[in-house]
Amino acid sequence: MRSWARTEFELDVHLSRDEQVVVIHDDTVDRTGNGSGAVHDMLLDDLRALDVAMGRQGYAGARIHILEEVYRLLAPTALMVNVEIKEYVYQDGFPIIPKVLELEEQYQLAGRVFYSSFNHYILREMKQRHPQVPTAVLYSAGMVDAWEYARRVPSDAIHPHVLALQDPALVLQCHANGIAIRPWTVDRPDVLEQMFAAGVDTVITNRPDVALNLRG
Repeated sequence: MRSWARTEFELDVHLSRDEQVVVIHDDTVDRTGNGSGAVHDMLLDDLRALDVAMGRQGYAGARIHILEEVYRLLAPTALMVNVEIKEYVYQDGFPIIPKVLELEEQYQLAGRVFYSSFNHYILREMKQRHPQVPTAVLYSAGMVDAWEYARRVPSDAIHPHVLALQDPALVLQCHANGIAIRPWTVDRPDVLEQMFAAGVDTVITNRPDVALNLRG
């Protein structure tokens, strides 16, 4: 089940006030932008007007983008993308779901996008509407029999925080039940080696250079 031959990257999405799928990590712009407010309360034009360079030299004028712009760049490549959905507003379903799926179809990215979230209700809703869409349960604390929980959601994979991998049988049990396992955030060389030895499907890391070198 390992996916070492694939190259993947991860991003986070929210809906703006005018229901545009915006690529940004936080629920608010306070930490990363020169403004203040919740993303879902702001119009796309207002979000785009922000400088999100965070004062880093050489990045002045960096702007917030929408998911469609990312997909436009992604489509002609062989890359895969893990789209983490950060949405908690429920109005006759989660309005972000059809929007991300429409973009995936528009750019013919089926099989190259999978969706993860800490909001497991979103993952359930996605599977109810589109059973073939690959999803992953994100969590940070220890979970007993995580593979059983993933099957109940239902979901195709678990994305545990690396410190939640305390059960040595977790990887084997996940694979025995058809569940992929991709821990985050695995940056230390010794922990990367542990994850490789354990047989996880993918590592989510800020240090792909280190991971690739250790993978050999």
